[in-house]
Amino acid sequence: MHNSVLSRVKPHPEGGFAHDFKDKIMTGIGATADHFLRTFLSTRVLISNVPVIPQVMRPEYRKQWDFYASPKFIAEPQSFFLKPEPGEPVVRPADPMPLPIHDAIFEDILFPSEFQPLNPQYHAGDIFPMPQAASCARYIRHKTGDRPTIIVVHGYVLDGYNFNARLFEVAKFFRLGFNVLMYTMPYHGPRKAKNARFSGDGFMFFDVARIAENVRWSVHDLTRYVDFLESRSKMPIGMMGFSLGGFHTALMASLDKRLAFAIPVVPVITLFNVILQWQPSAAVIKGFLKVLSLNVDEINQLLLPVSPLARPPAIDHERLLIIAGTADRMAHPDHAHSLWHHWKHPKIYWFPGNHLVHFEKTHYMRQVVSFLRGLRLY
Repeated sequence: MHNSVLSRVKPHPEGGFAHDFKDKIMTGIGATADHFLRTFLSTRVLISNVPVIPQVMRPEYRKQWDFYASPKFIAEPQSFFLKPEPGEPVVRPADPMPLPIHDAIFEDILFPSEFQPLNPQYHAGDIFPMPQAASCARYIRHKTGDRPTIIVVHGYVLDGYNFNARLFEVAKFFRLGFNVLMYTMPYHGPRKAKNARFSGDGFMFFDVARIAENVRWSVHDLTRYVDFLESRSKMPIGMMGFSLGGFHTALMASLDKRLAFAIPVVPVITLFNVILQWQPSAAVIKGFLKVLSLNVDEINQLLLPVSPLARPPAIDHERLLIIAGTADRMAHPDHAHSLWHHWKHPKIYWFPGNHLVHFEKTHYMRQVVSFLRGLRLY
């Protein structure tokens, strides 16, 4: 058993986990709850994809996906994730959040967004909502002193600042001495498209081009915020992300060596695979794949440029920590396992819970705090 497994619950070499009776009860409840949540979200995703399906059915449209198969995008990630142009954001005061902290300044950091697809076959209006809403983040910083910053990235559809402040226990990080920047992904919250059915509508598509370009857009934004923070302070910057935010955290850890640490929590790692694990959308997509004579491996190969598994981490091994749930059925434990193996077995904590209900959260947050203190960031 690897010493990097920090949790009481350990994975079996042949698969599964060493659960006691109490764990089995908790994981059974958690997995059942995730099945209901997964069905609800999957139905929403399926409905939002209805307008895209006729396009994907056309062979000439799918031919444009071949652009993403270039090996150069893997070997030279800067050719795919283009460096943002320098620019100054709009910084405006925000109302204080209901957090048990003192001497905090709350600000909203906004950058204008005119992001363009890399694939020359597409115009911005073909992929992205027009006009594009400004990229936005809530910045909670100390009134005095130069501090390290943790960027937290929300999950799919879970974009509310107050919700994520509780989920990530932002007050704990602030009291530890961190500034906190809460990033909002495209299509979410204030960035939601005008005719969107729900927050997040438009990010998860059955379309290689849209998935790839949406991830490029998020990485572009996150790089901009790292640039912004670096321009204001020489103190370390790290990331922590939940679910789809965990995906972005893992991906950024493979792209930006400036990050001082990366903590993916219940991460989604292979975007197309996770769609195939959600019913009822999975049955519909598998049917289309069969009709179009496509297989999952081909799709994942085209999406390799935006995969956290495509490149080694750009930051040191001891600066990586994974948090995952043994009963997660939104982002199956296979996702965290694949990242753990790809990263050569960094520290990992398995809690007996599902995607949203994290039993033993106090235990893994204690490990997160110990991990951050051990890095001696300031």
